[in-house]
Amino acid sequence: MEGPRGLKAREFKSLCALVNTVFRGDGAGRMEEQYPLLFSPENYDQVFVMVDEGEVVSHVGALTREISVLGCRMSTMSIGAVATYASHRGQGLATQLMEAAIRKAVEQDAVLMPISGGRGLYTRLGAKRIGQYALYNVPRDVLPDSDTDIRRAEATDLPEMTRLYAEEPSRYVRSTADLGTAVNAEWICDRDGETVVVCEGGRVAAYAGIQKRRPDREGEASRARLAEIAGSRSALLRILPDLYDRYGVDSIEIVTGAADRELASLLRPYDVTAALQGFTGTVLVLQPDRLLQAFDDYIGDMLGRNTLAWEISGVVVMLRSGGQKYAISTSDLGALVFGVVPPDPAPIETIPPGPLRTALERVFPLQLPWYGFNFV
Repeated sequence: MEGPRGLKAREFKSLCALVNTVFRGDGAGRMEEQYPLLFSPENYDQVFVMVDEGEVVSHVGALTREISVLGCRMSTMSIGAVATYASHRGQGLATQLMEAAIRKAVEQDAVLMPISGGRGLYTRLGAKRIGQYALYNVPRDVLPDSDTDIRRAEATDLPEMTRLYAEEPSRYVRSTADLGTAVNAEWICDRDGETVVVCEGGRVAAYAGIQKRRPDREGEASRARLAEIAGSRSALLRILPDLYDRYGVDSIEIVTGAADRELASLLRPYDVTAALQGFTGTVLVLQPDRLLQAFDDYIGDMLGRNTLAWEISGVVVMLRSGGQKYAISTSDLGALVFGVVPPDPAPIETIPPGPLRTALERVFPLQLPWYGFNFV
């Protein structure tokens, strides 16, 4: 058995056989085509594999990209397409691969590890479900018809789409090349889809990556979902009446950050409110100290310098403000910074009322980026 190590070019066909056997037994496309950023030759050193007699038998895929939250940037390593042949399960191969990915991530100074899953393999390593997102369900005929200029996104739209996404307050740091690769895959997160743009005055005002309906799944046969949006929220809402017929659906869901106040305000007059949901996978905080350091300037601007202090010792974070101090586990730090959705426990609720809790409530939770086209 070889590994854990990065993929060799000659093993690519064997890797594809593994991931498509595990994930595409229903014939819904090919993984290497749906996730071209993950399975790109430029990313082979982060395609972690175990190889038995020349055959890839276990795999953990990783993709390193930066995120920006209110201008504060940090590196992340996303994990997905984790697969092991049934004949090789129970040997701890995936655990070895995850541990290798974590080591590599820390070497690259990654702070967070978003994982597209929540099984014991990840939670045993400390990954938790964190983050707060808003899911809107807009039924047909709720919004008024309007004249819109909507069309499928084209290559010439990519620079303007990149700019619109770069203006989002919580996002991945994404190149035009990455965006183009993801759009051309016609696969949005975990579903067949397409990307459309809305034009106003001859210029792209917004775009949406839209998951099409799934006739074979109960509850999804009559709905589509806007799984990534950027740009003018009002322009996006104006195209919804056209999308019902475009996709043959009776309702359209929109997923966005819980901090998206503009979309909430625009939908409120139509009695459409959000259902709060967490990250669809789990997130591992790789470097607790670096996570807090990344937001040091933001915290100072909000509270004043030296108002909130912290010290990390082992698996404990000691927080101090105004003479009050309180210790939380490093494993709870992600939930404190990015929030949770009930019934998951919120660490901030364990802190007694006082200046520390007041300070923390003023700066947290922050919006964890929704992965959208960065899903792996």
